[in-house]
Amino acid sequence: MPLTTEHARQLIARNAELARRMGDLAIEAANAATALASRGAPASEPFVQELAEAGRLFAVLRAEAFAAASSLSLPLPALETVDSTSRLDTMLAALLASVEAAERRAAIAAARAAAVEVLECVSRLTHRETPEFEPLRACQETARKLRMAIAETAETTEIDAEAIAPFAALLEFIDSHHRLDDEEWGALQEAVSDAFGLPLATAAGRGRLAGVS
Repeated sequence: MPLTTEHARQLIARNAELARRMGDLAIEAANAATALASRGAPASEPFVQELAEAGRLFAVLRAEAFAAASSLSLPLPALETVDSTSRLDTMLAALLASVEAAERRAAIAAARAAAVEVLECVSRLTHRETPEFEPLRACQETARKLRMAIAETAETTEIDAEAIAPFAALLEFIDSHHRLDDEEWGALQEAVSDAFGLPLATAAGRGRLAGVS
């Protein structure tokens, strides 16, 4: 399963908790070392067991982190060199940054594709009674220019959602005008009218435009 930002953050949180636990063990280890040096008193069995358990948990967490990282095209350090919670944290932070960047690219790509689909749907609209309905032609020309502007930008460029929203509102109004309650109908009618003029909004609200589906 691909590594997600949520999973990466969970790994970082677990590593941080383990680091805190090891910090507490370090204090106990120092006390145990003092007792061993001054009195020859061995460490208590519970402490030894807890120390071993911390080591086991670190090994499990490190293995999980490397397994999750295998889904990414990233150079990874040798497993044996990641021998502390500090080094594991450095590795996990790099993984998180990589995953966040990948998810951001995917979100931008999805938004661009959705925007283009909306604009292409607008380009296919027709007026049922007036083939050369000028308000619709003007709207479609605006959509065409916006679609061309998107095509000319880099694939990593974010879409201006506010620029696409009026076109999406127009399509929604055409597709669902007969199912809307008065408040919803009024809101969409206003949004379309503000963007493209009352004649186009009226035509959409009266079912005179076709071609959404």
